[in-house]
Amino acid sequence: MAGRPKNSKRNSKPILESQYKILKSYINGLDTFQTTKTKWIRSLELLYMTGMRVTEILNLKISDIQNAIEKDELSVFIQKQQIIRHIPLSEKSVKILKKLIENETDPENYFLHKRNRTKSTLNHNGFTKEFNDLIQIVLGDNYSSHSFRKGIITEMGVSGINPKIIQHFIAHKNVSTTLNYIKPTSDDIRNALLR
Repeated sequence: MAGRPKNSKRNSKPILESQYKILKSYINGLDTFQTTKTKWIRSLELLYMTGMRVTEILNLKISDIQNAIEKDELSVFIQKQQIIRHIPLSEKSVKILKKLIENETDPENYFLHKRNRTKSTLNHNGFTKEFNDLIQIVLGDNYSSHSFRKGIITEMGVSGINPKIIQHFIAHKNVSTTLNYIKPTSDDIRNALLR
């Protein structure tokens, strides 16, 4: 498996709701191939709602998304740890996933695929670089595709969810790794202190 992409930063900032909305608006406004726009929107939505890694979403097929919609839970094999991660989905997430695959007819197609080659997944390094470049054009150099993972962990931590629950949800081996991802803002700290 490839390591951290060259243009991503270990200390990248988390992508929270405001950054997600900016990215989504930018992608929707792009004048590009529909397949490219679809690929980016699908990536944006799945990374934002699940905190998955890019390598994990690249292996998903339409059948995986259909099963997730049916069960309100996305099951993903985590190569790094050789485990299956079960990601519960909210009603809102299920609706988004339904919309993302509404025109799909073949469950064996990849969720993210090469243009006109639906049975071929994208190259991990190439796609990650392309997506990171897009994110950095819109949000700046301190963001990357890994920022989605930091964002969901930060939001869960700031809202008071037990770090052991977050660790299990995100599939980290050690809770200390999970704690390193939580980056509360000054407003988060201030709001926690006000009574």
